[in-house]
Amino acid sequence: MKKDFLVFTCKKAWQETFIFESLRVKGHSVDIVDESNFHTFKPIYSYKNVIVYPPTHLLTQINNIIDNYYRDSFIIQHDTTDYEHVQRWTNIPPNLVMQREYTEETINPYDCPIYGMHFPMPSIYDASQQQKIIDVSFMATMTNLRRKPFAEKVLELANDKLSHLNWHVVVTPQSVRTPEEFKRVANSSKIGLHYFGNSYDSVRVWELASTKTAIVMPKLRLKSTMDEHMPFKEYCEIKNDFSDLEEKIMFLLDNDRWKDYANRAYADYNDNHTPQKCFDKYYETIMRYAKK
Repeated sequence: MKKDFLVFTCKKAWQETFIFESLRVKGHSVDIVDESNFHTFKPIYSYKNVIVYPPTHLLTQINNIIDNYYRDSFIIQHDTTDYEHVQRWTNIPPNLVMQREYTEETINPYDCPIYGMHFPMPSIYDASQQQKIIDVSFMATMTNLRRKPFAEKVLELANDKLSHLNWHVVVTPQSVRTPEEFKRVANSSKIGLHYFGNSYDSVRVWELASTKTAIVMPKLRLKSTMDEHMPFKEYCEIKNDFSDLEEKIMFLLDNDRWKDYANRAYADYNDNHTPQKCFDKYYETIMRYAKK
């Protein structure tokens, strides 16, 4: 018996689980292998396609399985890590790379097609919390130093030139926020600020868009959000050095312009960037190449 997909993935990667389970919804025969069932998996079936998003500590064993049993399968490297460059995971070169952090700078060492994708983030919209009592919010952790100057600028504005506004700013060395806290703050904010941390594709972007909050951030660098893929333009763009941050905040608050940006981002998220829409684009892409 030949099945459609064998998937090697990480148990904690719930965004990936949604995508891989959606392959089953499409009617495909799919076996999903992660840390919980890897040691009981036996390669008794043939698979037309193998998707690889490997737990690092199992990579050697996964390669042994692919090398010995699935050399003729179509290999899809699925990467939603923070790495901007394509990683070398499999001994056998992949036939297709699906890369979250796919930018103009990405280096692909393989002679194969590469496409962008972004996180399939569910909406955190809460109609009961839509009183926009917070003018500007920014909740961030300093997991990457490139966010530090932006955080310092936000704190400077909140404590000086724009101290008359109602701010909610939480900047910590590591994550202390709860999902419930961020959901409450995002739904209550007129403006949500974002700056790149470990990755360009951030959970925060899609969560803010889903809550009717105007997003202020530098230009997205992701191939997945450019015109040829899943474009997202409904945000207020600031310069990379954020020298115009104060100006853009006041521009949005003047005459309640933030509402237009917020409503457009909300509509765009629901029309084009829900988890189902993300899967639809992913599926359309891989099925151009995958073995049928």
